[in-house]
Amino acid sequence: VFAKDAAQVVTPSGPQPKLSIPSLEHDFGTLKPGTALEYRFQFKNEGKAPLKIEKVKPACGCTTSAFDSLIAPGQTGSIALSVKKTDTYKGTILKSATVTTNDPDRPSLVLKLRATFEVVE
Repeated sequence: VFAKDAAQVVTPSGPQPKLSIPSLEHDFGTLKPGTALEYRFQFKNEGKAPLKIEKVKPACGCTTSAFDSLIAPGQTGSIALSVKKTDTYKGTILKSATVTTNDPDRPSLVLKLRATFEVVE
């Protein structure tokens, strides 16, 4: 009986949210140091229940986030990541944030921002 109960917990029944996102990474290309980075990742709830973005946790304190927390079935939402101060950046940098959702097939994902900073004379 216990194993059957555990299986029911792992496989939820009824309508579920489904997060669909075209890309998990954005590359800004080559930029001058001091150029702020900001990108808005667009996604859609292709499920039959509301999609909840429970948390967006940047890997470091230099990255900030803003996001739509509840997305109805068939609707779109966005998660914005930004790095305001890049004056001291040199070379290729990669900033990431872990997103936690209520999608049973995709409970978490990592979004990435990439840029190469070069001093242009």
